[in-house]
Amino acid sequence: MLAMAPLNRPSFGFPFWRNRNLKRIAAVMSAGMILLAGGAQYSLAQAPRTDRQTNGLIMLIEFEKIEGVWHWERQLDRRGLTALVQAQHNVIAEYPRDFIRLSLKGYPIAGLYADKAFWDVPYEEQFARMREVKQAIEKTTVVTSMRVFGSKYFAYDENTLRAADALGVEYVLARGTAGERAIIYAPKEYKAKIISVSNVPFGEMGTGSLCDYSLWARGSTDDDFANVVQKVLARRPSDMILVSHAYLGGTKAKWWRTYEKALESKDVQWRRFDDWVKAVGIIELPYEKIPVNREVKYEAPKPAIPFERLEDVPGLKAGSPVKSDGLLCQ
Repeated sequence: MLAMAPLNRPSFGFPFWRNRNLKRIAAVMSAGMILLAGGAQYSLAQAPRTDRQTNGLIMLIEFEKIEGVWHWERQLDRRGLTALVQAQHNVIAEYPRDFIRLSLKGYPIAGLYADKAFWDVPYEEQFARMREVKQAIEKTTVVTSMRVFGSKYFAYDENTLRAADALGVEYVLARGTAGERAIIYAPKEYKAKIISVSNVPFGEMGTGSLCDYSLWARGSTDDDFANVVQKVLARRPSDMILVSHAYLGGTKAKWWRTYEKALESKDVQWRRFDDWVKAVGIIELPYEKIPVNREVKYEAPKPAIPFERLEDVPGLKAGSPVKSDGLLCQ
């Protein structure tokens, strides 16, 4: 795998971009090579602003509860949107009707194996764990297949792609490789594609996903999170994934307000998963040339304000957005 300097789509013109004109390719390739040779490091100040709206996707992650997912669902319903939802098996098992409802609405339910990062893990183990997650999701929901999978830290390697191909999984989630810009890589040797999520720097704590939990766990406040999101949106990266651990961003009032403002931003065109994928320029490369990010500088969360002291979103006990019994009769 190639360790490379993060680059943003407006200035990243290698010839594997689809539907790019030759003049842009020639002009930007030399600039990209200069960055690579100089070992440039990512910062929010480096990526040039684009003139068009960002192609935006909401992704929800859930390990424990359902109330935050309910809140997100209500808000996305109002806007005619859905999200990519990655839920741990225990949550899906405890709230099956909610995930049936979400899948019927068009929410892709992504697989999650949170016990181990899939870096340098034998193929047989990765295949077995991915198959278990896939079977659990497909047994519970009405979707015909699990299309997206991610392990702990969005870690993957070549064995992950081999397992994904064997199981018919279309996408594997990966840590960000190009700053706030999300990218889809298509390794030439495999059918599965790699979704590299938006990534932002957090000082001495390294980089992390553009996500509420990433900042909260590193000791940042809701104001810090709002500031980071505001700066990223103002820059209009070509493609972006804004992630929320639903039990945090969907249940805690001040953290939710940042997402609410982002959903109303005129700088972003929020899209459903399939529409978002279609709008992303896919980078085709040999596997060994695809950038990889294995940086994990923290494991234990060190929040400045404990979770239980955060103010709740009003009305969390209102229940599911749609009664599951009624939905199952459709």
